[in-house]
Amino acid sequence: MADLLLLTLLPLALLFLLLHHASPIKALLTRAKSVLAPELSAGGSFSNRPPSISPSAILSRRQYQNITSAPYGEHWRAIRHNLTSEVLHPTQLHRHASARRRALHGLVVDLAEQRKNGVVHAAESIRYAMFGLVANMCFGDDIDNNRVRAMADAQSDLVKSLSTARVFAHAKLPALTRLIYRNRWKKLAALRQQQEQTYLPLIDSRRGRHRRPSETPVYVDTLIDLKVPDDHSQDPRRHRRRLSDGELVGMCSEFLGAGTETTASALQWIMANLVKRPDIQEAVRKEINAVVGADAEEVSEVVLGKLEYLHAVIMEALRLHPPTSFAFRQVMEEDHVVHNGQRIPVGTKVYFPLAAIARDRTAWDNPDEFKPQRFLSCKDASQGTDGTIKMMPFGGGRRMCPGRGVATLHLSYFTANLVREFRWREGEGELAVDLQPHVEFFTVMKRPLRAHLELERTEIKTS
Repeated sequence: MADLLLLTLLPLALLFLLLHHASPIKALLTRAKSVLAPELSAGGSFSNRPPSISPSAILSRRQYQNITSAPYGEHWRAIRHNLTSEVLHPTQLHRHASARRRALHGLVVDLAEQRKNGVVHAAESIRYAMFGLVANMCFGDDIDNNRVRAMADAQSDLVKSLSTARVFAHAKLPALTRLIYRNRWKKLAALRQQQEQTYLPLIDSRRGRHRRPSETPVYVDTLIDLKVPDDHSQDPRRHRRRLSDGELVGMCSEFLGAGTETTASALQWIMANLVKRPDIQEAVRKEINAVVGADAEEVSEVVLGKLEYLHAVIMEALRLHPPTSFAFRQVMEEDHVVHNGQRIPVGTKVYFPLAAIARDRTAWDNPDEFKPQRFLSCKDASQGTDGTIKMMPFGGGRRMCPGRGVATLHLSYFTANLVREFRWREGEGELAVDLQPHVEFFTVMKRPLRAHLELERTEIKTS
């Protein structure tokens, strides 16, 4: 009986200790029409984020940081600059054009094969295609399809675990928290171990490899060559070190997850809205056919800039369905941000409701409607005439998503070609398109996209 009583009271005692030692939480949830949004977008303020729920950072006790999780400072600047000045630099994106063509071809063949069964499971096909493309940009093209699919499934498991990792990110008593939620901790550790077993052989295969000047650079090559400030030295700016294996695994995981999940989700939202609005889908198709000849093998990247209506469709889908619903920031000492006449205290967590800002009725006409033409009448409809911020699908400021350019390219390229290759039609009953969101770490469709497809072109090449 005494043992049973102890087991009953232990959780309450642990909770009391946790609350007793926890410091007060300072948080500020901004309004839909946020007066702080310009401060976020301007870049000078809100350069720090609250502790990340990245499993890599949590499991390493914050020793392994990636671009998302690293606090603002020299280390964060070094790893972000490496990404934006190398693989994701606009002058380098064309070097992955062949990888994009292969990913598109594989996706089109897959969808064409599925359509023979009456319905296409587009959500899964889109995600695998995007993961394969991003894996190619990360590790090179020496990965076979079976390994790519296994990596994609493992990455999906990791993304699903992010919500359970939240309890460890803000724990005031980490050891106690790991004890209370030991099953969650074991699951995170197992997923991380699986990543190390998968990624480290791929990373090692690139080490010491002689690369030709004409060879397409991949992300892991830049990480292997990168030297970051050594925080353990007396002068971190002068003394630099290479990234550890643990850091390399974490940053590859970040690249794969961020590059796949957000773009795959956004592409689903775009195609779902085009299914619901066949008139808009047909308008996109007519614009493409007017620019691209019938004999062209694909809608190439060089003509995407001429497709103004396609761009408007993508921007409208990103407004209605931003990849994440909130942006999180933490006020630093050097921030001087005033809210309601008072300076926001250092350490305050500020939450920007990105989804609500993009549907603010005082900023948008009929904000819940899918109206791409709003981006035709105004070159930059994302900003008001008074400079107010009306939408931030990629966040803002120094912490804005560094993959904004490549994400827009991928969305334009895949949307254009999927509309050119197929006529997308809505199913009935459970196969109907449901535009209700499901908010996890990313904002996804509550019911994954399904559709009926008809061939627009007479033949799909399978080789």
